Formats: sequence, structure tokens, C-alpha cells
Amino acid sequence: MMRLLLCAQLMFLALAAYATGQEGDVIYINGERLELLGRPICLDSTLYHTLKDELPSSRPIRTSNWDGFTAYWSMNNDRLYLDSVRCEAYDPNVKAVVGESIPSETLYRIFNRYSAGNRIVASWVSGKFRVVKGKVIYYQHTGFERYYEEEKILTINHGEVIEMKAYHNFVNDGFAFDKLQQNGAQEMLHKILPLHIEHYPELAHVKRLVFRVKRARVDEKGNLLECDVQVVKPDVNPQLATEIAEALKTYHPWKVYFINGEYRAWGIENWAIPYILHDM
Repeated sequence: MMRLLLCAQLMFLALAAYATGQEGDVIYINGERLELLGRPICLDSTLYHTLKDELPSSRPIRTSNWDGFTAYWSMNNDRLYLDSVRCEAYDPNVKAVVGESIPSETLYRIFNRYSAGNRIVASWVSGKFRVVKGKVIYYQHTGFERYYEEEKILTINHGEVIEMKAYHNFVNDGFAFDKLQQNGAQEMLHKILPLHIEHYPELAHVKRLVFRVKRARVDEKGNLLECDVQVVKPDVNPQLATEIAEALKTYHPWKVYFINGEYRAWGIENWAIPYILHDM
């Protein structure tokens, strides 16, 4: 029984961590401080666990930072370097982030195989990483699922930055399904979707239907170019989903996110949309 309870607790903690926005590391590029949305140290499990064993047990642990440390990096001459590791937290009394660095001798002992002179070269790191600053323009309360006005995507191969693309992200305002939570939402929805329910006798005694939009594609002007619609309930003629999709494509403008070179339709996709057919 105790083992089952422990497993359940660990699973709950893992899910809680996954469902919480995570803090990034810090990186300096050309002297500018930016946030690195990732934890490159964790790419090498041996390094990661060796480092954690050296961290003070009294360090602050938060759901947004279960490791209890923040790594500081820098990029010079297209190489990624690990500069320091700090155990830190925001102190509301002084309204600042406070903490302490892991001693240099400890850090160099852990990362000895990657040291070159007085620097630690992050040659265990490969992959794509987002480096961000500015205003958050899209946020989901999970992992690093958030996007900023200014982003750089670094492509790293064994510590060498082989490509860096910079983007200015923005939002073009328009209608989005999250606005259906507001007063008058059904009136707006019926304006967008004037469905001909008389063509569907199976809906005669149904008070509402629920549908989802998937694979939506929009342009910069808020036009919905294409999408797939699924009527979740009730079971109804598939033609209704086609009718909804066509009606949605006639509406303009939809809310559009321009994120790292692509137009995204996050305000349209994957919402469970209730459509009231008759007064409840």
C-alpha cells in the first residue's frame, strides 16, 4: 500500500511539474541578457545528476523550477559556454532575485571533461533552443509553451552555434473562441455560424451541439484559409461539420499570431465550442 501511495504521489508531482510554466536559464549574447527556454544541462543525465548531488539541500524548490538551480550561459564566437550555476529565488522583501553561485572549483570538477582553459564549453549540447525577450504574446501554463515578441532560434551542434534566426513576433487582433466566455457570446457565435439546423432532423430535440476546429490555417489579414471541423456531440450528419467549416471561413478577421515565421490560428483550434440550438 505504501509503495502504491508513493507511486501515486510521484506521478502527481510529475504531472504538476509538466502542467506548470517552467523557468528558463539565462544566456548572454553580445552582452545582452536573454532568457533561454530550455535546460541544456539536463541533456546529459550524468552531468545533471552529478550537479544535483552537489547542490545545497536548502536551496529553494518551486513548481516552476523543480531542480532548484538556474544555469548562466554565454555565446562567443559561435560557441556556447556554461559560465555559472546559481541557486536563486525571488525575494519579495527586496523585490529582487537573490541566491548564491555554485563554487567555481565545484563546477569545474563536475564539468572537467568539457573545460578549455578557464571556460566550460557546452559540447554536450545539440538541438534547437529558443532565446527570448520582451512581452509574452502567447502563454500556456505548461513547460516552455510561451512565446515572446522577440525570439532567436539557436541551432547548436556539440556546443557550436551553427545557425541563429531572429524573429519579431506579433498578434493581429480579431475574433477568437476564448471570447465565447464573455457575455453575449452565443449571439456572436450565431452571427458567425447561422446554421440551417432545419436540414438536420436529428437535431430537432437537441438543445446544443459541441464542435472542435483542427488544422486551421490563417493568413496575416485574419482570413481562415482552411480547417477541419469535428462535431463532438451529438452524432449528426457529417455534412453539418462541412457547413460549419465553410461558415467559419466566410468570417473575418480571426485573431492571428505571427510566431517565428509562421501564422498560427491558436484562437481557433482545439476549443470545445458549445452551440446553443434551443433555449435551455
